[in-house]
Amino acid sequence: MKTSRVTLTGVLLLALVVGACSAASRIRALQPPSEATSGAAKASLIQFIQVARPAIQLGVGIDFYTYLGQDVLSAAEKTVPYVKSLHANAISISFPYFMRGEHASAVYASPETPSPAQLAQVAGVAEKAGLYVSLRPLLDEFRIGKSRTDWKPDNPAKWFASYTRFLLPYAEMAQQTHIPELIEGTEFSLFGHSRRWNRLVGALRKVYTGTLAYDSNWGIPIRNNGGSGVAEGVDAYQPMAVPANARQARLTAAWTAYDRTLPQGTVEFELDIAAVRGAYRRPYQVSGWNEAKLAPYIQVRWFTAACDALVRAKLGGIYYWAVGLGQSTSIPPTLSEPGSWVDSPGATAVAACFKRIRAR
Repeated sequence: MKTSRVTLTGVLLLALVVGACSAASRIRALQPPSEATSGAAKASLIQFIQVARPAIQLGVGIDFYTYLGQDVLSAAEKTVPYVKSLHANAISISFPYFMRGEHASAVYASPETPSPAQLAQVAGVAEKAGLYVSLRPLLDEFRIGKSRTDWKPDNPAKWFASYTRFLLPYAEMAQQTHIPELIEGTEFSLFGHSRRWNRLVGALRKVYTGTLAYDSNWGIPIRNNGGSGVAEGVDAYQPMAVPANARQARLTAAWTAYDRTLPQGTVEFELDIAAVRGAYRRPYQVSGWNEAKLAPYIQVRWFTAACDALVRAKLGGIYYWAVGLGQSTSIPPTLSEPGSWVDSPGATAVAACFKRIRAR
């Protein structure tokens, strides 16, 4: 593994961290896909290790909202080992930004938005563990009252200008800390093809030399989204017309057929399913089911099929959604959160498939 090291000075890190204290944490941070830090003294000198891109990214998505009194470094030191225990080689850190309603022309960082320095803390722990790191900003859907996939700005020029200002400090931090990938936009199905992404790419390229990527939603052609010269991936919630009792081979065949509609090398940036009967036909609905009991085998077969199919279709990787930064890793899914998979047969299936692929 090729590595290089860079140090972010304590003065800059502490200044940014202290300014990033935030409000209450939310379970709703694990959105459906439609969809003061103590420890600062330990973080005063962080060593960052540039991890090369794996041949196949076997990853876990991390959902990172901040809240008052959060110990970011301790949370990272809890979550990253769990990701490693699944035999993952990559981690994608999603973080929220906000708008004041669907007709607003500006975005903003709320107290729930991690600062660049807080993201650097998490990235540093992940890089030290040998994980390939990407950053993934997500427009919070609660504030706009609808899915990102069904929204577009009323005033694109003002919105892109505001979004560029928001994103640039994160790109600068990613450059300084050797984070190899920045996903510049996610699930904007109605304007992912806008030419204004080219201007955003140009601004980011002035401060960041790593991989820029754009994340489309399923059902949208993986072509010409997010501007010129960016990698394109997908959030993979493709419905499968198979019965709940479908055997593993049939589900793997269905996933393989879907994956082969994607360009080779495509990364599936987000994938999840509720552990309930009927979810194969609505994998995008990870909550809100009215079921009497969980069906863990649904997640096991879905996760296993998706993981095996990506090799057959020669895709670039897969990320399972999501683990909240610092969340308990010993609380299994419940009927109120059926899309969760930590401490469940679904997690065992992810670990087993990642291990098989890495042993090839």
